[in-house]
Amino acid sequence: MDLDRLTCVQWYCMVYQDATVEFLIFDVWCFVSLLHKKYGVMANQSEVTPFFPRVIAALPTPCKEAGVVDPEGMTRLSQEVSRRGCDGLFVLGSTGEMVLIDEDDRRPLTVAARTGGGDNIQVLVGIGGFGAKQAIRYARMAADDQADVAVAMAPFFQVLGQSELIEHFERIADKSPIPIGIYHHLRMTTSFTVETIAQLSRHPNIVAYKDTSADPKRLQEIINATAGTAFHIYQGNEPLLLESMNGGAYGCVSALATISPEWHRELIDAAVRGDLALAEHYQKQLNRLVALFRISGVRTSLSHFVHTLKVGAVHQGWLTSAASLLPGFQPTVEFEDAIQKVLNEVLVEPLEIR
Repeated sequence: MDLDRLTCVQWYCMVYQDATVEFLIFDVWCFVSLLHKKYGVMANQSEVTPFFPRVIAALPTPCKEAGVVDPEGMTRLSQEVSRRGCDGLFVLGSTGEMVLIDEDDRRPLTVAARTGGGDNIQVLVGIGGFGAKQAIRYARMAADDQADVAVAMAPFFQVLGQSELIEHFERIADKSPIPIGIYHHLRMTTSFTVETIAQLSRHPNIVAYKDTSADPKRLQEIINATAGTAFHIYQGNEPLLLESMNGGAYGCVSALATISPEWHRELIDAAVRGDLALAEHYQKQLNRLVALFRISGVRTSLSHFVHTLKVGAVHQGWLTSAASLLPGFQPTVEFEDAIQKVLNEVLVEPLEIR
């Protein structure tokens, strides 16, 4: 209900002296307005609104030096990618190397992302693949630090049955003060079936799903199984962004948005508008940048993967250091040269919003 219609209802109640109806209508309107502002939903939960982000950057964790996190660097990086097109920031996820970050560092990094991104973006915080009690504690910390969504994985190491997985996520969602997102990653020991995701999508506090399975057919099945709900499906595999958007995905959660937020923004917006030619152009640009993840040695460790992004952010002028969370990480000269070669060859088209 908008203000004009609310005014009409109040006029009607004044004329007919029906204050009970007026107070009831006003209370409902206030509640719906609160939901809309906080979660980007209306009373009809199937209505998708612009308040939920389309382009989410999966950010690495900046370091001042090896092993020392840099909240100020996170603020700068968050500010740069936000003003260049990202309306969501995902911190302390797999790209953020969450398993290497203790509780004392989690909170300053979350606050830094909120500060850098500002009030017009959504901050998503990874709460890990831990037990439910720890995930709930992390979700509460994230809420206190002004995050908008807490993103959970299946528990590390231990294999769960689907009924156990459902109970695990429902317990977290029941206790979390902010909405929960689901993160399906190939490295996890437990995979989500389509049926499990469909069931979890009906929970009122589970709002999103990020997929990195590289299986377009499976993602399409998930999109179909959750159609008509307020559940937001995100693609996390950059070469599949356009295909997923054409199939009904809501947006992307991309590590490469750390260094090419403009291209992601253009691609997603063009796909939403139905401008296939422009969307294909930016998909091809991103496909060239994916060469970073095919450099020899990049799969040696997660640190190698994350290093390509940090070097890219330094190349763009958004970070001052590419230092690793692990002091033992020692990239070779050949690896560093290969990263620079890709960046110099690909990042030649101006990164700008048309």
